[in-house]
Amino acid sequence: MSKKKKTLITQRETKSSALSAVKKFWVAKGGLCGFFFKKIKLKLNNKKALKSFRGSIILFILAFRLTPYLVPITEKDLQRESFHSVKFFDRDGRLLQEVLSENSSRSIHTALNQVSPYFIKALIASEDKDFYYHNGIDYKAIIRAAWQNFKERKIVSGASTITLQLARMMRPGERTLLKKIKEAYFAYRLEAGLSKEKILESYINRIPMGGNLYGIEGASKAYFGISPSDLTLAQASFLASIPNSPTRLNPYNNLEEIKRRQKYVLEKMEEQNLIGKERIDRIFKEDISLRPQTASFLAPHFVFTLMKTLPEEVQNVKVTIDRDLQKIVLEQTSRVVKALKPFNVTNAAVILLDNATGEVLAYTGSADFFNTENEGENDGVRALRQPGSTLKPFLYLLVFEDGLTPSTIVSDIPTYYKMPTGIYCPKNYSEDFYGPVRLREALANSLNVPAVRVLAETGIDKFLSRLKEYEFNSLDRNADYYGVGLVLGGGEVSLFELARAYMCIARSGNFIPIKEIIEIDGKEKKNSEREKTISKPELNYLITDILSDRFARTSEFGFFSVLNFPFPCAAKTGTSFRFCDNWTIGFTKDYTLAVWVGNFDHTPMQKVSGVSGAGPLFANIMHLLYSKKDYPEKEPLPEELTLVPICPLSGKKPNHSCPSTIEEIIPKENLASYYKDSCDMHTHIKGKIHTVLPERYEEWAEGFEAKNPASEIKKEERFKIIKPQQGAIFYRLSNVKPEYQSIKIELTTTEKEETVNWFLNEKPLTETFKEHSFLWQIKPGEYCLTAISDKDNNTSSNINFTVK
Repeated sequence: MSKKKKTLITQRETKSSALSAVKKFWVAKGGLCGFFFKKIKLKLNNKKALKSFRGSIILFILAFRLTPYLVPITEKDLQRESFHSVKFFDRDGRLLQEVLSENSSRSIHTALNQVSPYFIKALIASEDKDFYYHNGIDYKAIIRAAWQNFKERKIVSGASTITLQLARMMRPGERTLLKKIKEAYFAYRLEAGLSKEKILESYINRIPMGGNLYGIEGASKAYFGISPSDLTLAQASFLASIPNSPTRLNPYNNLEEIKRRQKYVLEKMEEQNLIGKERIDRIFKEDISLRPQTASFLAPHFVFTLMKTLPEEVQNVKVTIDRDLQKIVLEQTSRVVKALKPFNVTNAAVILLDNATGEVLAYTGSADFFNTENEGENDGVRALRQPGSTLKPFLYLLVFEDGLTPSTIVSDIPTYYKMPTGIYCPKNYSEDFYGPVRLREALANSLNVPAVRVLAETGIDKFLSRLKEYEFNSLDRNADYYGVGLVLGGGEVSLFELARAYMCIARSGNFIPIKEIIEIDGKEKKNSEREKTISKPELNYLITDILSDRFARTSEFGFFSVLNFPFPCAAKTGTSFRFCDNWTIGFTKDYTLAVWVGNFDHTPMQKVSGVSGAGPLFANIMHLLYSKKDYPEKEPLPEELTLVPICPLSGKKPNHSCPSTIEEIIPKENLASYYKDSCDMHTHIKGKIHTVLPERYEEWAEGFEAKNPASEIKKEERFKIIKPQQGAIFYRLSNVKPEYQSIKIELTTTEKEETVNWFLNEKPLTETFKEHSFLWQIKPGEYCLTAISDKDNNTSSNINFTVK
């Protein structure tokens, strides 16, 4: 074979081999298909086509490389391209948070000369060591990366320059081959119109720094609380490690991984003679103290919600949040959720409102915004959840308008309702039935059976319409969909809606919208919504009085409830089906506070109810609100209401046989019916008092007597201490203030007007008249409690109890 022929064969083989290698490389990269290679091969086998193809490629390369100088990116273009941040200030003008207007991320522009040289050197050494020597594309780096990736058969190295990364940040999108070509062209345009310093400055202000942070200024202040000009080498190399993988290298979630990357950055600096080798270990071991995440991120859920409603050009927003109260709420939320962790509780949400103005004073959507494992970025204030019993006050307020009063009796006995899914029999939380109960007791103890009975008689449509007046817009189905379970939490509402509705009760039935913004760029923000009156002030007073009645709720909540306060405070709890959510919502004269505790993934808590889950958080915040403020006074009785004596069992005007009486508040317009009917459940037979219940209670009474042989229904003793019981042992808790630890002392007597003298360990304690019940603050010791009637000194009762 001739030398010429051999050379031609070798050239063909080389060409074929080269085509094969190129084809393998692009297929491995997922960039081209077989059809593309067939076309190229045809062109290469045709000399004319080959010449034309080469010309096209050369023309494309020249245009790609030279036209950027005709359309360069200038500083003016950068200003147009740049994003601006929005500053949120609290009600007193203190900075709450600064966020990026475009995507709700924090960024603050900083000049290059205001950044520590350590950070600049660390960033260039680890991200683009030849930054000052290329024109946007580093061809040496591309060849090196291609060879390394080819050898490893996977992507192990990249060739993205700082200019390319800036182009990608300014023109985000899906990473396709065409997109990468566009990025390269944009990088050339950046290099054509900007100095290296301006490119670097723009880059360090846009660079992702973990979480919702962008830019060196925001990162430096968020992580270390210092200006970027004050960064040490250890801090600078630490921050320069984050951009490589800002999601994975979040300092709060993956400190070990970021420390490994930091060592890599320091080694690169040493390789380029920027630092001495002996400094690496010392710097790497230097203790780096990170600021708490919440330090510069006080109200993320609140701020990000508002960001969605603001025009793009807004720069400064003054909101209603009180920074000090916000810190208190965040701290207490974190503390309580941590204490409830053994009961499978991972989250909580809180909103605090000013009753006078409707302004949001504090707002936290989760226990930890940065906790991705427990979905901390979810906003529990706005999330729709089953509200448990928290809608009951609005039902009772509605029936008060129809003429019922707190003394009206409703049956708490097993009752069955036909539902689309079958027969439904509601039960109380304790699974006990209390027979005839007054509406005051039913609401205060959050009894389910009476509430369902009242709703069934009132009408679901009517109740649903009333809830719509309170703007529970999330309840968007018809009455048949919810059924009688609506009053027990059968729908889904938000904590935001509940807080707004309870604030209406606190405002005596006057509904106002919630206010979140005070000023936008110096101009006052006015609410477009108007206030409205939903119900009469005196009826809202009745609901408030019931929800703050510590005596009325003892049947279900006991006397040592966390909801007992040294000042008037109305509170309502709720627990959803399967313990997935629990709530405590309430108010004083000044504030409305709404608390949710639960899990965003709807997994159930371990027997955590509203009073044991959300209750402690509610109580802690309420106590702190008044720790440096005078306690609110109880509102005076409205002139439309009056106090009347009633029989506790029948709820009616007492007759001469009623063994005891209590006072109840009723509207004056109900006085005629009050005087018309007297108690029909007590009577004298052969000189003895007997209780006569309506027929519907017979089955319940038999079961109650069997379970409670010493119950009031069978009790024949004329004069007896019924609380505390003989031999009772009480424990004083070390973690609760003594003034909040009391027991109820109570005596039953058949005499209507009788004075009873009380003695504790033979020393005078107090004196009672008509109503023989009071609170006694417990102290450790052994006690003998004695009650003596002033009518007959031979009439007495005594019991022994212990406090440890």
